[in-house]
Amino acid sequence: MLITIDIGNSNIVCVVYSNQKESLYDKRFETIKENIEEAYSKFVKEELLFLKERYDCEAVMLSNVVPSIDKVVFSALKEVLAIDVYRCDLSTVPNFKVMLDDPLELGADFIATSYGAIAKYPLPIIVADLGSATKVSALNLEGDFAGGIIMPGLRIAQDALNRFIPHLPQIPLVVPESVLGSDTITAMQAGLMYSTIDSIEGIAARIESSFNSKCTKILTGGLSVLIHKDTKDFVYEPYLLNEGLFEIYQLLK
Repeated sequence: MLITIDIGNSNIVCVVYSNQKESLYDKRFETIKENIEEAYSKFVKEELLFLKERYDCEAVMLSNVVPSIDKVVFSALKEVLAIDVYRCDLSTVPNFKVMLDDPLELGADFIATSYGAIAKYPLPIIVADLGSATKVSALNLEGDFAGGIIMPGLRIAQDALNRFIPHLPQIPLVVPESVLGSDTITAMQAGLMYSTIDSIEGIAARIESSFNSKCTKILTGGLSVLIHKDTKDFVYEPYLLNEGLFEIYQLLK
């Protein structure tokens, strides 16, 4: 059994997989950024040690995009769980070709979602990952990482509206029935939600044009649940990153 951990800027997603890639457990936690040594030692002892013992887990596969907590989390996992802990980075997947000016800039989240996508879907592939940032990446016909885009996420855009125009109300992030708002709240919802949907669909269309090919299109990330029913031609895969960590671990065994 394997514990996969996806640490993002806002949330931690933990999924336990059987050796046959069956999901046995999944849970989302808030990413802690204060008093980190005490907090993550407690987190591992109270949340993950139980999982290790209950499912007889042999290893942890970790993706982390928060550099300030990386060493603390890694040490806590090693010390408390006393099993093998692996980081997701390019040293873990040396055969993964990255077509960037500096391949070492590629984050663990991009690597893991790429492996999760390649394991399930035909190439070329476009992955839209909605978290603190909205990221769209592309894998070409050979499975190489061709590049991507990073733009403000839904909550960042919402927070910016309220910060710079403080008289605007706080609103729930839901897709309204009409693209034309009938009041301030629905106008804000339409602007935030449809601009995100149209950005993802529009960027995907541009990538397909640059590839001169139709692509498999995948929607993932914590905030993708808010728009996946309204996004055309995208497959919804909420745990794509964790599935990618499972696939990468198979290469290390």
